[in-house]
Amino acid sequence: MKKLSFLFLIAAVFAACQNKETTATTGSNADTTKYPYTIKDPKEWEMNTDPANLLLAMNTVKAFENLDTAALKAFIGDSIHLVVDSYEFKGLKADFLKTAQGEMDKYKSITISLQDRESVISKDKSEEWVSLWYKQVSELKDGKKDSVNFFNDLRIKNGKVIMWSEYMQHPMAK
Repeated sequence: MKKLSFLFLIAAVFAACQNKETTATTGSNADTTKYPYTIKDPKEWEMNTDPANLLLAMNTVKAFENLDTAALKAFIGDSIHLVVDSYEFKGLKADFLKTAQGEMDKYKSITISLQDRESVISKDKSEEWVSLWYKQVSELKDGKKDSVNFFNDLRIKNGKVIMWSEYMQHPMAK
């Protein structure tokens, strides 16, 4: 009986290891879920495997970490739309860099620890975005230190950042 059980076990393992052919499904693969909201013009995003946008976004944030508007200048489009917490800027690169320099002048140091990133492109190739999640530890020139988690969305067009949305996780009130 042990031999028969052993042979049956070997046969079962062998059968389980065999590749099974997948059959093509017929019909539509369209999502039929009933969502509570509809999107007028969904972009249908896919991962962007070209590392150029990811590198551009990371270098943009790195330039801010280094408090370096000269480096930042190379990554920004001729005009930019910036949304940071309760502040919004929409204008030319030169004006943005002047504003950025004024902000950077407040800091003694910034250290960023990247936690995750994602680069996407719309299926119709009309929009490209990079999302970055990171922790920022900063020290102001007046000695105040802070640690905040950030989520950044950077829209890329023609190899330049044209929109930068930054969301921060504020510490809870004590």
